[in-house]
Amino acid sequence: MTEPNSKSAIVPLTRIDRKTGAPYVRPTAVTEQIEATLALPLHDAFALASSGQLRPQTLVYLMRNFRPNRSNPAYDGLIVAFYSRLERSGDRLMSWMTETQREMVQAEVATKVAEWFHDDRMDIFEFGFKKGAECLFLTAISKVRRQTGFEVAQESLVGSESDMTGEEVADLLGKRHAGSERPLAEVRAELQQIQDKLNHNERLAVVYVEQMGMTEKEAGRLIGCSSRNVRYLMENVRAKARGEPKRARSSTRESVK
Repeated sequence: MTEPNSKSAIVPLTRIDRKTGAPYVRPTAVTEQIEATLALPLHDAFALASSGQLRPQTLVYLMRNFRPNRSNPAYDGLIVAFYSRLERSGDRLMSWMTETQREMVQAEVATKVAEWFHDDRMDIFEFGFKKGAECLFLTAISKVRRQTGFEVAQESLVGSESDMTGEEVADLLGKRHAGSERPLAEVRAELQQIQDKLNHNERLAVVYVEQMGMTEKEAGRLIGCSSRNVRYLMENVRAKARGEPKRARSSTRESVK
């Protein structure tokens, strides 16, 4: 294992951000913390990172650049701490999923991290740990969604603990049937009718924005469109729920990947 040397330059990031075309660059605060950490004895640096007292980007730097040639308990603590932080970052994105679905996503994420770590492709985590985690989890969720087809499951649309049908739908039902006690089956039937009016991308927009609490940008990344188009999709959903004529919008015909 190589001991950190305060005179050694920090290993630079070399990967390219696909969106900007520019190399990833560590935030200044991260670079300063890495420099300070490298001045410590290796065991102390590992202990600080494992205990959560250092930034996750610094933890990733130590993981990447001080891998031992044989089993080392202190280094193993870094790996455990990394996966713990990674899982916590994905909790919000997976909060609506079943335990089985969460396990499938976590398995996908673990596999991809292993590939990136083996190929030294972890730059995104030092550039922005949250961004790297969200990239992994959103991609894994999308893959599991395609495999299982659970993104528009009926139980998700009308579950007793779910708000995914949207506040507008609840308002619509309240206005139409104010003062009346309707059987649950009748309410569910009406919700199904509303669902049937939605096209595939509108249903996905409702699931991601209403139930999962994603931003329009996050939802657009999964659907394959811009955040602006997600906004138009949601406007169409609300109009259909109210029974209004569909408004023609050229932007809603935006090409979906």
